[in-house]
Amino acid sequence: MNKEIYDEWIGQAAIREKDEVDALRKVLDPKDKRGVKNSYIDQYLKYYLLEYLSPSKTDTILEIGSGIGRLTEYLARFARSVYGIDIINKFIDDCRKNPAKKDNTFYLYIDEIDKLQDLMIDKIYIVWVLMCLTDREELIKTLKTYRDNLPNLKSGIIIEQVKSSFQLEHHNGRLHCCYRTIDEYIDIFTAAGFKVKKYYIMGERHYGIVYKMIHITRDFLPRKLAMFTDKLFYIDKYIMGDNTGKTRLINERRPTDVAFQLEFS
Repeated sequence: MNKEIYDEWIGQAAIREKDEVDALRKVLDPKDKRGVKNSYIDQYLKYYLLEYLSPSKTDTILEIGSGIGRLTEYLARFARSVYGIDIINKFIDDCRKNPAKKDNTFYLYIDEIDKLQDLMIDKIYIVWVLMCLTDREELIKTLKTYRDNLPNLKSGIIIEQVKSSFQLEHHNGRLHCCYRTIDEYIDIFTAAGFKVKKYYIMGERHYGIVYKMIHITRDFLPRKLAMFTDKLFYIDKYIMGDNTGKTRLINERRPTDVAFQLEFS
């Protein structure tokens, strides 16, 4: 991972949170102090993970890039067990010490990756992590390393932000992430030994009417509105209907989320 991007994540991991909603600033928008925008995104990602990962009580699942563990803990209610691994040690420290941690969630430091071989993990998921690995060959090597350590792997979901052309994004003069195309990601997954069964466009973030209003007014919204963002997301989903999955949403100006459904033999 590029040092500028790594240092940015170290900084976000050190954010002092007031509560569960405020903790989302560590892994989503660090400037969203009201928490409504981040809560909407959180609900939106959980919906699509549940929809496409289809966890069951017989599954042992791994989240690569687990951050504060919010998705790991959420999916634990639907699976036998869920493991999280992250390159940022502070995230793993906090997840292990979390008093609300479920009994069937477990967290690994990146130097414990070899332990994955014995865990019989059959599903993986990754959310907004690969965009932080800007070097193509480094990304392929990283994915191959995980593939080699997961002998029982059967399927997975990777959600990434894409554009219609490759772009590097900078924040305050520092490299923040990169946006790839759908075809670039498919080529990378194939090179790493992953088979893309299907992919799905996720259009509510950025293109949903409610989300747009939240994004524009996020600094002025009442904090209590964060409690109702699951309903706000469903309003966008209803209004957009089939348009949420249209390829035409992908452009050069604004990133669009895509869920890649993977299978392994």
